[in-house]
Amino acid sequence: MTQKFTLRHRLRYRFDNALSKGIWAVLAWLGLLAVLFVVLISIIITAIGIGPNDEPTNFFEAIWLTISRSLDAGTFTGDQGNQFRITSLFVTLVGIFLAATIIGLISAGIDNQIESLRRGKSLVAETGHSLIIGRSEELIAIITELIEANLSERGKAIAILTPDDPIEVNDDIRSLITDFKTSRVVVRSGKATRINDLAQLNPASARSIIVLRGEGESDAHVVKVVLALAQVLPSGSQTPIVVQIEDSDTALALREAIELNVLTVTPREVIARISAQVSRASGLGVIYQELLDFEGDEIYFTPVTNTYLGKTFGDLLLASSTATIIGIRSATGEILLNAQSARILVQGDSAIGIAEDDSTFTLDLPVNSLRLDSDRLLQPIQKKIERTLIVGWSDLTPLIAEEIDTHVAPNSELHVFINSAHHESREVIDAVQLVNQKVVVQHGNSISKTDLQKVLDQGPFDHILLLSERSDYEAEEADSRTLLSLMQLRAITRDTPNSENITAELMDPSHVDLGGKQTSHDFIVSQKLISLLMAQLSESPHLSAVFSELFDSGGVVLALHPVERYLDMGRHTFEDVIVACRDLGVTAIGYRSADALHDPLALSGGIRVNPRKSQVIDFKPGDTLAVISENSTLV
Repeated sequence: MTQKFTLRHRLRYRFDNALSKGIWAVLAWLGLLAVLFVVLISIIITAIGIGPNDEPTNFFEAIWLTISRSLDAGTFTGDQGNQFRITSLFVTLVGIFLAATIIGLISAGIDNQIESLRRGKSLVAETGHSLIIGRSEELIAIITELIEANLSERGKAIAILTPDDPIEVNDDIRSLITDFKTSRVVVRSGKATRINDLAQLNPASARSIIVLRGEGESDAHVVKVVLALAQVLPSGSQTPIVVQIEDSDTALALREAIELNVLTVTPREVIARISAQVSRASGLGVIYQELLDFEGDEIYFTPVTNTYLGKTFGDLLLASSTATIIGIRSATGEILLNAQSARILVQGDSAIGIAEDDSTFTLDLPVNSLRLDSDRLLQPIQKKIERTLIVGWSDLTPLIAEEIDTHVAPNSELHVFINSAHHESREVIDAVQLVNQKVVVQHGNSISKTDLQKVLDQGPFDHILLLSERSDYEAEEADSRTLLSLMQLRAITRDTPNSENITAELMDPSHVDLGGKQTSHDFIVSQKLISLLMAQLSESPHLSAVFSELFDSGGVVLALHPVERYLDMGRHTFEDVIVACRDLGVTAIGYRSADALHDPLALSGGIRVNPRKSQVIDFKPGDTLAVISENSTLV
């Protein structure tokens, strides 16, 4: 049966709907009510003739009398005439009620707007800003790096879209970052997969976009965020979108399917490759961090000038007084690190170099045909039979083991120390399929000094890797155990050669400082490296191919080679180092020497990256050169 509604029901329904539209609808109703009240009272005053002194007045004068007594409660005290006084008192009382109601609503509206702003619901009216979508452990490190990147540009904004309470996120950021320098941080709340929420951050005007994979979020969520971005960005947009994603197949599919400038970072693979490479040569971790962060020196591009067109890459290596050249980006976009020395430079080529800033990277030196008188021949570095110890088991262990396997000679050994309460030997043996290494499984508790001592007694080991037990414990507890194990290993190996080569992995970047002061001889790998990489790619997306080359063991490698492989001991300029390495097919980027241990410009452990070419170094036995070489130099 159809229900019938009375006029009262219908009016009440429409009134309720109007109120539900918000404060401005209520104010509109109150304004209309005030106008009707003024008009009605004015008509009554005019019709009955109860103006001042109870004498008749016209309609327009009655409107003025009504409005003035509604707005000013003290006006009616000077009125004459009993009827007019009673009417004025009534008008004043109603005016007080309406004014109080309107003031209260406006105050509530302002409070609601302020709360809305604090809750991150307003539009971000920025252009050229860095947009970060999501919240993860990498957030603080990424913001810190972007602040450094923005130093040369005042007023640049870093906008963040998070599903969490923006007040909490803002407080968290400001408790960890006290100086924002020339940058501003804006936090907004919303679901990144909702197009309307995403549009509030104005991604179409952003300089770069970073998509983080938050705790508990899957690759599927990240994919949906990128699909939402595809809806709000203009067709053909070249805004770099740096995406954190775990599965490499999903990363490839995302790059192929989305017609945007998508750059994917797979943390597991990057961490595994860096951990394996850093563990093999103490000091490499410091160099990687120097190249990835925005402090100190970074990698930049600059067009090859007319002076060097038609010259060779070997000539280009000596072309800059402020940068160290490491490769070429060809006119077709191909990245050639450690290019062949005889490669001719053509129009459209760009030099790739390590410099303090892009503004200082210039090809300002004349062509230099310096050659060293040397009959030295490059001897391939022989792969050695090595014994590596990995403490801890996680999904990274097989990736790291496979990376190490490419660098060692047959009959090498890989010892894996696992927690017997969580894993069995068969699990390790089935997961790790190697060619050059024999897998030996050790059991025990990774934080027990006694158990660790028993394993180390089976050494010596050439390299020690300490991995986070992420599959067995929550991040907080896993990092605590890793730090305890690191302290134990440092104490046990303090007076042994192994004390110079321990690599540890932490999940939370904020825990790195808890591991104590790092040197070039031990290095803590954490998600901070992922943060640095994502920040670099957001600012310089063309570096993606450069870092892919450096991290992929199948191409060129960053390595530390003995000085005597290229030069005699003694005093040499860094220009001599570059030429000696060039003539033997490798590219020098720096050195590690006892001479630089007290150099204020050196990194920890006496490592210098991108020194001046006139820098004189007194090389001694044990000193090394930081070079980029072909992986084929290992045999």
